[in-house]
Amino acid sequence: MFKKVYLLIILALVACGKEEKTSQEEESQSKVFSKGTSVEVVKVSDSVFNKQLWVNGKIEAVKKAELRFQSSNQLMSLKSANGDYVKQHQIIGVLENSLLKNNVQKATIELQKAQNKFAEEKINYGQQNITPSILKNLEIKSGVIEARNNLERAKIEYDQTFLKAPFSGIVANIEKREGDYIGTADAFCTVINPNALEVSFAVLENEYQFVAKKQEIEVRGYNAKQKLFKGRITEVNPLVDENGLIKVTASITDKNTGLLDGMNVKVLINQPLHNVVVIPKSALVLRSNREVVFTVENDLAKWNYVEIAGENSDSYAINKGIKSSDSVIISGNLNLAHDAKVNVVLQ
Repeated sequence: MFKKVYLLIILALVACGKEEKTSQEEESQSKVFSKGTSVEVVKVSDSVFNKQLWVNGKIEAVKKAELRFQSSNQLMSLKSANGDYVKQHQIIGVLENSLLKNNVQKATIELQKAQNKFAEEKINYGQQNITPSILKNLEIKSGVIEARNNLERAKIEYDQTFLKAPFSGIVANIEKREGDYIGTADAFCTVINPNALEVSFAVLENEYQFVAKKQEIEVRGYNAKQKLFKGRITEVNPLVDENGLIKVTASITDKNTGLLDGMNVKVLINQPLHNVVVIPKSALVLRSNREVVFTVENDLAKWNYVEIAGENSDSYAINKGIKSSDSVIISGNLNLAHDAKVNVVLQ
């Protein structure tokens, strides 16, 4: 009998505890409901919006030269390596040229002999009687002209054993080593100016309105952490290829970018839209697969269907559904309903 009474007392205490807890929860929920959902808002206005288009592109060097020797022989000396920076006219490689050097010295001696003979001919002829035509004949007779031409030829052949940079840049594609035989048909190396770059990319024909000459673009490597570099469109090919693509070329205006010839990059094209309402991306939610933006009126959330005119990395441009000066909810809007009471929290 005592055990039964004790059990009844315990059950009664438990029931009272549940009723008290339920009453507290209902009271708490009632307070929350009366206070409203806490939301953050932002007042929107008409502004210029940059509609963005990302496409794939490839970097190409504007100043890029594939260098070849103009004579054939063994590579005697290699003055640069891949990746080295060279100045204009700096020597990159030298072929075996001892015989050609000797030819220059020999031609120099022959010219000196001819000049001495020419001086004697002038003395014998008489300085006062020499006219320009006679002087020309004496140069031919003494062999000065021939000797001068032979020396010039010897110097040209000797100079052809030196490979020089046509402009300042970075050396690439050297595959030969000292002692290797080099032919005139062999591409010895490539010189690239790293500060004269352009990017080639293509857009779909329905994206043609995004591009125009002199329009600014931005370029970035596939690493999202890389810096964006500025460029400007220089050429839009007015033809659509068999794949429905339009080729576009833009120059990179920034210097010292670290971008390499042949590198694959991302190209960002901005198309300005004027007089549109711009909202943060967090303001847009989906309801029944339609875009909805909540605004605040008299502490109540108002449901607005909207039409999106454009999108970029952090914002939407809205051309219908909300108007300038509306207070748009940007947080706490995931589970809101129309005419739900809200509490605006200052940012």
